[in-house]
Amino acid sequence: MNYHFAYLVGALLFDAAWAVCYLLGKKYRPQMIWGTAVTVPLALTSFLFVPQYWTPPSLFDLNARFRVGFEDFLWAGAVGGIASVVGEIFLKERLAARRRQPRKKHYFPFFVMVVVFLILWFWHPQKNIYNTGIAFAVCALIVAFLRRDLILTMIAGAVIFTILYFGLFLYFLALYRNFVDLYYNLSNISGIRLLGVPLEELMFAASGGAVWSVAYEYLQGYRFAPGQRFRFVEA
Repeated sequence: MNYHFAYLVGALLFDAAWAVCYLLGKKYRPQMIWGTAVTVPLALTSFLFVPQYWTPPSLFDLNARFRVGFEDFLWAGAVGGIASVVGEIFLKERLAARRRQPRKKHYFPFFVMVVVFLILWFWHPQKNIYNTGIAFAVCALIVAFLRRDLILTMIAGAVIFTILYFGLFLYFLALYRNFVDLYYNLSNISGIRLLGVPLEELMFAASGGAVWSVAYEYLQGYRFAPGQRFRFVEA
């Protein structure tokens, strides 16, 4: 089988899932677009993972030549958009409107996330998939401590996103069963797989899902009002 377009097909599978979430979650479209807009530029961090984690095939061999490919942007945007809303869609939560007075933004958890990643990067520069997972987990824990009202959404978002991610990966492997063996740097990761899916992929999905499922609410100052119409938050 020709694997040259395999990564593109995988990215498009996630884009299709994004489209389904967008169609089903009409109330959540603004934050889904926000999640996509924020994560698309993060595709540029692909160079941190190529070739130490993997070297996927890409259009015009961009990943092999520049360590960033067109497919990275398609995948990153889909992942960010989906992760930002799947927890709320599952819980059928509604956002309360922001108070009329401007709310000061608090970027502290995300600042710590970057600092933790950089420290780990300098310590173990060849283990960026683990560095990323740990940094995401630290950020999620800080957000949970500062906004305990977001814990349920965070857990639901992490679990549902990981299940969806796992399901999409399994479908992808049904199409390209040797993809992991051909394009992952298996000597630099644990080698543990669940039905063929590398454990590191699920670790990324769980930790990233925990962060992005509540990032919009935390940064924008929203709270949830289950079963209620929109109301202004006083705190």
